[in-house]
Amino acid sequence: MRKKRKTLKFISEIKSCGEGLDLIGSPEVCFPLFLTIGNNCKINTNVYIHARSGVTIGDNVTLSHGVSIISTGYDVEKWLESGKRIHKDDTPIYIGNNCWIGANAIILPDVKITGEYVIIGAGAVVTKDITESRVLVAGNPAKIIKRYN
Repeated sequence: MRKKRKTLKFISEIKSCGEGLDLIGSPEVCFPLFLTIGNNCKINTNVYIHARSGVTIGDNVTLSHGVSIISTGYDVEKWLESGKRIHKDDTPIYIGNNCWIGANAIILPDVKITGEYVIIGAGAVVTKDITESRVLVAGNPAKIIKRYN
């Protein structure tokens, strides 16, 4: 029962959630009011979503074990000038429809995955937009390593 209560609390706190969300365990979500999840998504164990600058997850998306989605970071210029750690809050993340994010992959601030049927390989670090559809990206930093027809 404890798991079920956490799941219900998680869903009630986020900005928007479509139908058919499948949760395996409970993800850790910071700033859930800035998280939007589409229809028929699957979120596995140990997923971490930091949504301070906004995170949108499209329909039919799978977040595998240990995925981290981090929508903000420090403003490096201000840190270098003043030594103050000030978050950048204009760096939302968008993950389009039919994407599979592999185990322990990391999606960093301001990334837009607008292609459909994008596979992010396990352990990949995504630092730039992915606009092509039907591709496999992997590595650090992630880059396209295979295209599908």
